[in-house]
Amino acid sequence: MTKQEVLQAALALPEEERAQLVEELEASLPMDDDDEFIAMINARVAAAKAGEPGIPADEVFDELLRE
Repeated sequence: MTKQEVLQAALALPEEERAQLVEELEASLPMDDDDEFIAMINARVAAAKAGEPGIPADEVFDELLRE
């Protein structure tokens, strides 16, 4: 399965499942001991859980794919 196929499958998931997937993927990455970075990630997770609007996933993935 290609990265694009995985992305398309992930985008087809309901919002709650996409959020869970993001959390699981983040947890699988090595974390740096950078306290500022960790605080930023924790704030973003808390905002997402609180239902605060963020950048739509399709825009984020489109930007990542352009890099």
